Amino acid sequence: MKTFENRIPVIQLWQRIVVPLQGDVTDETAAFLVDDVLRTIRDTSAAGLVIDVTGMWTMDSHLCHVIANLAAAARLMGTPTVICGMSAPIAMTLQTMGADFRLAQTALTLEDALERLGVSAVVSELEPEDAFDDAMPETITSTASFAKSAD
Repeated sequence: MKTFENRIPVIQLWQRIVVPLQGDVTDETAAFLVDDVLRTIRDTSAAGLVIDVTGMWTMDSHLCHVIANLAAAARLMGTPTVICGMSAPIAMTLQTMGADFRLAQTALTLEDALERLGVSAVVSELEPEDAFDDAMPETITSTASFAKSAD
């Protein structure tokens, strides 16, 4: 039975999907995650998937393979994947476990990952008195410069 305490957020953002992983991800939670992400890709025709592992302290072999298989399945559905926020210990774990991440790109930060998927931000400086005006202080543009590779 699916319950909300076993769910990882699947965030839709500028025609991309962002999945922030943190803490202990059980096998059951990982299975829900795969279902949720692939359903969201199908329903939204997402232009990219970001899996952010910044909040992960450790990663077991099962989760390594789940993430690699999720990236491969997303790619088969036409959605490229970028994994970001990897610490040195997580990177070493992924390498040691032998999971195949050839169908995913990597980036150091969430911002870098979104840029790899064609999202760029233009940030305007605000004066303190303008901080709560109705005007939008930031403009985010989704560019069409991202090209899928022929892999």
